[in-house]
This record gives sequence, structure tokens and C-alpha cells, in this order.
Amino acid sequence: MKLKELFAKYTFDEILPYLKAIDPEKGDSMYQFREAYDLLRHMEPSMNDCGEVRLEWSSDKCIGTRYVMVHYLAGDYWEDNLAKEVVLSEDLQISEMKAAANCLWEITFYGFGQEEDEDDRNIFSYPIEEKNKYDTALYKLQLSNWKHTTPRRYRSKEHPLCIDAEYGMKRRNKHRNRSKRKRDYRVECREEFLKMHSQREDLIQKIVHSGAFRRDEVESLHQMKEGQYYPYRSRTWDITKRIDYILDSINKYQVVDFSRYDDAFICICSSSEHSVTEAEKERLLEGLPKSLRTLPIKIGLGTKEVMNQEVEMMLFLNIIRKDYND
Repeated sequence: MKLKELFAKYTFDEILPYLKAIDPEKGDSMYQFREAYDLLRHMEPSMNDCGEVRLEWSSDKCIGTRYVMVHYLAGDYWEDNLAKEVVLSEDLQISEMKAAANCLWEITFYGFGQEEDEDDRNIFSYPIEEKNKYDTALYKLQLSNWKHTTPRRYRSKEHPLCIDAEYGMKRRNKHRNRSKRKRDYRVECREEFLKMHSQREDLIQKIVHSGAFRRDEVESLHQMKEGQYYPYRSRTWDITKRIDYILDSINKYQVVDFSRYDDAFICICSSSEHSVTEAEKERLLEGLPKSLRTLPIKIGLGTKEVMNQEVEMMLFLNIIRKDYND
């Protein structure tokens, strides 16, 4: 049986319990597995001979348990994966629904979609593209620290910031005095600060680029004490159901304590040909969970042509003050 045929036999709700059992702590992202599953069921498999998907038992010696290992899915083109033959080892006696859940988990190892998005950062590029002033400051900090802490003979000539592996082990195991430990700590804190604001700046640029908000309306994201970002994307291929699909993602396939946040931004993007109507906007706001609707919400409508008839929604949850106990 091909992987495409296996996915076609079962709905997402049927494999959901097995998916949750793989990692119970993924309660806030199950909706993304649903989006990926619906996309995979809609796609056509490759016509080429793409080999097999092999499932077998594997064990974790550290915790003394075994789990289902899936081979030859992660990192491959989804069309090719769908065309692969599903093969279970002789000693693996599991249901087809459990096998489908494990294959879905593996196929989404590097992300929940494979469409190209000009707004997204390529995290696998080297060196990482400097998209904003925080990226630039982070690179300068890392380069300066690298020059001050790495002897010349151990520096890589091909890649900046890289060091010889042998020296890396020596440095980690070597006793470091208090002043050096304090310096390392200060650098680490500054790096975390710059990484956080770089991510926030990327999101701000993405929102402003869509036209949903002006920059001055979302600049406050830099000032938040803490925040959480959730991207949603409808996979309906039916314009009349796209808002309901997003609402199901939030209400049915996600577990989030919205009450711990102080306010929220919602950015809805659609193509200019199939823009979101005011009626759809109102239906979305009315269908949100009560704990989310009670928050002050700023909502904006933007444009993203690659969406065609679908919609993308970005939800930003913000904590302005910390007045709760962790």
C-alpha cells in the first residue's frame, strides 16, 4: 500500500489519538498536523518509483522504552513520499491508523508545509541572512567574541565563527576563572536579547508587508515582556469553509490558556482576488474561544497572493506585565 493510499483511508480525527500519544506535550500545535495531513491528502503523489517507507521498533536505552521508528520520510519531497510503499517489519504489530500517525509525524519533521514563502527566514542557510539591525548586531557580537576567545590556529578559515572541534572540547572541559565565566554569561544574555528582538522584528516586518497594520500600530511587540505566536492556514479548497477551518484549528485542535495573556493581535491574509469580507471577519471574531474574545484584540486584513482561495491567520498573544506566579 502506498503512503497516499494509507492517508486516504483515515480522517485526521481517526489518527489524532495516536498522534497525541507520540508526544502528549504538543497540545498547542496539533492543528498544524491537521493542516499538513489535509494538504497531503489533497496532493497527487509522484509518478516515479520512490522506494519505500519502513516502520520498525527501536529502543531508547536512556529511558528503557521502545518506539516506532520511521525511515526514509523526513526531508524528502512530499510528492515522492506519498508514492512510497509502506512496509512494516515482521515484529511490528500496530494498526494502520497508528502507522499513519507515525508517518505524519515523521514527514513533518522539518515543517508543516513545503510551499515557498518569500516572507519566511531560511533557517538552514549559512551564514544566516541578516534581515534586520538585530541580526547585524548579533553577528558583530558573535564575531567579536569569537576573535577574543579563540586562538588563531583553531579558527576556521572557511566559515566565520566556526572553531576546530578538538579545541571546542578543550575549551568546554578547561577550568575557566570567574571573570571569563562572567564575560561568557554577559555575551549569552546579550545574544538571547538580540535573537528575541530579531524574531519580533521579522514578525513586525511580515505584518507590515501584508498591509494589515501600519508599523506604528505593531511596534509595541518589541516592548512586550513575553509573547506567543501561532500561524494558521486553511486547507479547504472551498472558499466558503475557510474561516470555519481556522476556527476549528483554534477551538478543536489546540489547547492554549488564553487567559494568561493581556492582549492579542490578529492578522488575516488572503489574495486580492479572494479577499476576506467583513462578514467573514465578524464570523471569525464571534467564533473565537471566550477566553480569547475577552482580551483586547486588534485585527487587521492583509494581502498575500500565494493564498489563492485560502486564508492565513497570524495570532500574536502578548503579556504586557508579569503579575502571575509561574
